[in-house]
Amino acid sequence: MDSVNTKFSSSDEESIAQEIHAVEETRFSRQKSKSCISRSTVKNRTAIIDERVGSYLSIDAPNALIEEIPMSGQEKDIVYSAINKNFLFRNLPEESYNLFFSQMKKYTLDALEIVFEQSHPGRNFFIITSGRIEVLSNQKQVNILTVGDSFGELALLHDSLRSASVKTLERVTMWSLERNVFRKIVKIINDQNYEENLQFIETIPIFQTLTKLQIEALAYSLSSMTFKAGEKIVNEGDLGDLFYIIKDGSVYCLEEGREIKIMAKGEFFGEQALIYNNERTASIVAIDNVKCVGIGREKLSKVLGNHLEHIIYQNSIMIALERSSILRLLKKDQLLRIADAIHISKCLPGEIIIPKNTRKGLFIFIVLNGSLIDENGSIIAKKFCIIGDKEIRLSEQENINEDIISSNDLIIGTISKQEFEDCIGGPLDQVLIMNEATSCLKRVNIFRCLSDDKLQLLVRELSVQEYFHQEIIVEQNSSGDSIFIIRSGTVDVFKDGVRTRSITLYDYFGERSVLFDEVRTATVIANGPVSCWVLSKESFLNVIDAMIREQLVKRIELQDNNISLSELAIVKLLGRGRFGIVHLVVHKDNKRLYMLKSINRKKIEEYHIQENLILERNILLQMDHPNVIKLVKTFKDIKRIYFLMEYVRGMDFFDVIRRMNEVTEQNSQFFVASLLTNLEYIHERSIVYRDLRPENIMIDEDGYTKLTNFGLAKILNGRTYSIVGAPHYIAPEVIVGKGYSYAVDIWSLGIILYELICGGVPFGDSEDDPYCIYEAVLQRNLTFPNFISNRTAEKAVIAQLLSEDPLARTGGSIEKLKQHSWFNNFSWDDLMNRKLEVPFKPKVLDLSREINKSLMRNSEIDNIITIEEEKARPTKLKCRKKKDAQVNWDIEF
Repeated sequence: MDSVNTKFSSSDEESIAQEIHAVEETRFSRQKSKSCISRSTVKNRTAIIDERVGSYLSIDAPNALIEEIPMSGQEKDIVYSAINKNFLFRNLPEESYNLFFSQMKKYTLDALEIVFEQSHPGRNFFIITSGRIEVLSNQKQVNILTVGDSFGELALLHDSLRSASVKTLERVTMWSLERNVFRKIVKIINDQNYEENLQFIETIPIFQTLTKLQIEALAYSLSSMTFKAGEKIVNEGDLGDLFYIIKDGSVYCLEEGREIKIMAKGEFFGEQALIYNNERTASIVAIDNVKCVGIGREKLSKVLGNHLEHIIYQNSIMIALERSSILRLLKKDQLLRIADAIHISKCLPGEIIIPKNTRKGLFIFIVLNGSLIDENGSIIAKKFCIIGDKEIRLSEQENINEDIISSNDLIIGTISKQEFEDCIGGPLDQVLIMNEATSCLKRVNIFRCLSDDKLQLLVRELSVQEYFHQEIIVEQNSSGDSIFIIRSGTVDVFKDGVRTRSITLYDYFGERSVLFDEVRTATVIANGPVSCWVLSKESFLNVIDAMIREQLVKRIELQDNNISLSELAIVKLLGRGRFGIVHLVVHKDNKRLYMLKSINRKKIEEYHIQENLILERNILLQMDHPNVIKLVKTFKDIKRIYFLMEYVRGMDFFDVIRRMNEVTEQNSQFFVASLLTNLEYIHERSIVYRDLRPENIMIDEDGYTKLTNFGLAKILNGRTYSIVGAPHYIAPEVIVGKGYSYAVDIWSLGIILYELICGGVPFGDSEDDPYCIYEAVLQRNLTFPNFISNRTAEKAVIAQLLSEDPLARTGGSIEKLKQHSWFNNFSWDDLMNRKLEVPFKPKVLDLSREINKSLMRNSEIDNIITIEEEKARPTKLKCRKKKDAQVNWDIEF
């Protein structure tokens, strides 16, 4: 099967800038006698087009009589049977089928009429209710379909080009469902269920301390169950492992056959089974038809990563810590260590919790449930209150002058001062100052990507300097050897005697002086009293080794966006995509290399990709990480939009895997850990990547991963539904249309790890047909080749990454995943500091000759790009639906 492949060819010097693109494939390829293409040797993995680009103007069955009428009973039976067998409908509740029936249209075609043609886009899924049709591939008959057969289902998912033609052999009637209708119904059904589940969970007391992420994961993981009137749901005396929430109907609650109460919609039962695994204390019987959602202890453990009671206590502790005016100033990892170290106690009413004459400040107490009272019965602390958080920072303390007692059943957390300081790394006041300084250092561009251990070392080198009003802090044209971060106050910046701006709290200046031997470019004067953290060049060089300095220099060079298009010269073509052309360019003065992607305005208007380009630019502007490709600047002129990008010297990961032949466990750890830190970085910025695969990863000249091609990335606000990505790497929740979030990237990472170790992808490895691939993904029959039978740790982490439950893939967070036993001997700090031995270092070619030729040629960029645009093959795609012109859409380019 031929698929559109916009991979940029050329040498190992190539950089990846793949455009958004479609696949030319549908269900019909599975009906052919096709030869399977080995994915371990052939590079043919094209991503599905992003629906943000817009929909093609396509008409299926143009000569059909189309009727919007009710189905007959016989037709409904045929349609029901067909959709019930189709994987797209398999995960939808059966009661939703009537919604589909009501929105389907009847198509009637005479003999020898075209339903649709090969290589044309389509939007409709068809079910035959009378007559016969033939399937033609390259004008040869490959199949005959008849009553009850269905075809074209991939058109319901995305803009894919038909891989076969369909023609009627006789008069035919079919019922058709159009993509937008299908997606709208699926979204309504899943949104409704999801929102209902969320609302139910939020009303249940035992879940009220869960985080938003945990609640969303539970809502996604709840299973629906139905019971008929009189059916026993729970049997008294049985061991319980399921928790139920009633969504519709009502139930009897019976003890020893005696009715205790009736429960109805919104009420729940079985919660004790989740926590204590004890016997059912009552029987539950359906009064009428009852619909419930439920979750079992095993699934809950997968989703939340631990016992529910422990999770609730941990979340309660975090709520209390974050409510403390003092402790909430600590970093998240410090708070988590405190939460882990706290001792939990359950106390009876009247117990003395803090005896009289106990010295204040020796312990911190957190009320997790119940309340504390004094000897007079007055409430001292209620749920989520903390005693001792203010006192623990002081060295001299008085004693408590009366007993503090539990007023009712109490759950309390306790931690000693010594344990507390061990968790945070020292006395509280000192740690808070260090945290503030570390946070400020992270604001400085050149330090942003340093590991935490390096930042801590730099913080220890900081000194505090005070300046009085109008005191000169640095002077223009003087030599510089320090960076300054404003701790308090305001400073004015003057250039050639003219005030250009004021900067204040946590802003910084002089950062280039620690890396380059440059004179000060401006004078900085205190405007009122000013306090600064100061880091000298000598201190910086003592902490940061040569390799990291080299990386920082590269990053700071990429921050130079004072570049005009006229200062660049084209070195060579890197590749052509559907919408744009990518060239290697060089700066005429400093000889710095960049990648320039140009998109012609005519194509932008023809395919209405303005919003897509705006989104891509906004996403790339947020990226400033050594392992993520960086956008330097965008340009525009009357002909084109331009993206000036970091040029990555190296090789794409797809080719690296095949060059390496065997990938050891240590090698796979390196690559997966690198990609995991990349995903962590982009997810923290509310971005889901959606197209993680070897073709979109570069191995740079130092052997480290570089994430490229953000064409399918999206800024998330909740869940999204678009079906995008390469079929072999798409997570199951994307296929079934239930809505998805960041966990789809973790699934793709699991596919890559499996591919590294086993030499192929786990689902549909020998398939080209997306339909077959999707079915294999949904079946999730995860097997491993015999040669890794003893590599149990790798198999375990792959099984977790490819879990059906999205949140179970990380165990709750990427930080939790980093603590997986498979990473026990892996140094995350050495990875960040680029100190690890890399598995593969690409051979980098010398481009000096080509660069010199381009500079001597001094050809106009516009002329060279115009020639390449004229060479570009005509697109097969039909025109898109006309949209209203977008005015000033490119104002920020």
